[in-house]
Formats: sequence, C-alpha cells, structure tokens
Amino acid sequence: MLAAVLDSSVLTAAFLKPDGINREVLRRAGRDYRLVLSEAILEETERVLMTYERIRSRYQCSDEDVRAFLGALRGVSRPVITAWPEVCAVREDPDDDMVLGAALAGGADVIVSKDHHLQALGSYQGIRIISTQEFVQLLESGESG
Repeated sequence: MLAAVLDSSVLTAAFLKPDGINREVLRRAGRDYRLVLSEAILEETERVLMTYERIRSRYQCSDEDVRAFLGALRGVSRPVITAWPEVCAVREDPDDDMVLGAALAGGADVIVSKDHHLQALGSYQGIRIISTQEFVQLLESGESG
C-alpha cells in the first residue's frame, strides 16, 4: 500500500475546511493509502490551530475540537513516528526538514504538502513531494499500489 506523509499545511486545511479536498484525502487514509505522521508534524499542526490568531478569529473551533482532531489523526497513523533522521535539505525553511525526516523514517512513498519550499524540491531521496490535487490524481489512477 502506498505510504504518504501529510504535512501540517494539509492537516490544518483538512481541519478548517471539512468539505475540502484536504479533508477528503484524509478520509481516504487507511483505505487507499497508509498515513505517516510524526509527533513533530502533529505538534506543528496543534500550534497553528491553537495559537494563530488569524485562524482562531476566522474559524469557529474550540480547543476540544482541535484535540479531538489530533487524537483521531494519532489513531489513523499507527505508529506515529517519534524518531527520525536529521535532514538539512530546505535552506529557506529548516523547519520543513522534519517532514522529510518523517517520510524517511516512516518509509513514505510521497509527501503531500501545500508548502512551497517543500514543493520546490520536487522529491527527496526518491520520495516525491506533491500537492493534494496531484495526490488525488495518483490515488485515482491506480498507480498507488
């Protein structure tokens, strides 16, 4: 089965837009692909959803909603990666390196991201970095496994 890392940009969008493409991709986890997440990705997602004022003021979500979402993610991504190799590949935003490390540690085939620094890489050590739309196309093409 295809293994995919969804980064915090995709997870945040999935939480904030329940009818959007990112949430649809998340719903397909476990059925159409194996979801790979790390504690660092989950922590970044939590930080964005809980502390970014522009998100808190625009979207109606409680702390409990965020915690429930993160708990559900932990349930779908088993195991959650807690250790990953050090990576230094994204000079413009070194915080993105943790996504690459999670993909390596979790044996991912693809990274799904909305982040332009990651997308600019195109791939890393044979792991393709693609948009949510490209991931949907990959799943629907049957090339995923």
